[in-house]
Amino acid sequence: MTKSAVAVAQAFLDLANSEGVRLTNMHLQKLVYFAHGVYLAAYNGEPLISDEVKAWDFGPVIPPLYEKLRIYGGGFVDPDLAPETRGSISPNDREGQAILSTWYSYKHHSGWDLSVISHARNSPWDIVWNQQNNRYGVIPDAVTRYYYANRVKHAGI
Repeated sequence: MTKSAVAVAQAFLDLANSEGVRLTNMHLQKLVYFAHGVYLAAYNGEPLISDEVKAWDFGPVIPPLYEKLRIYGGGFVDPDLAPETRGSISPNDREGQAILSTWYSYKHHSGWDLSVISHARNSPWDIVWNQQNNRYGVIPDAVTRYYYANRVKHAGI
């Protein structure tokens, strides 16, 4: 069952808060996108989030999440971004497992590090932004799934 990007962001904020970590808009955009990629690859193309992802200057961005986060600028996001979504994702369900896997893989990276990672050669962002010259265009789930397919197999999800 797909979730809103805001609900997934709240799950990351809850994980971060439990570890005394603060997250920025950049962190959340990339973490939510990476978890979406992991989920697409692990579960036969089933999307984690219901929102479109677009190729923006600093990497993949989910516009509805960006609209919710823009008030924070480059600063830290309030850990209670969307408290009404708490509990909608359990760490024991498939969505929660993809989020936890992504968190453990990337929690020590800065938002800028995650942006650089998302710009890797032949990444979904690179394909849309540079190779297709479709700046600010949609990053298709099929492209994201293909990119993450080998990564998920090696991660054991």
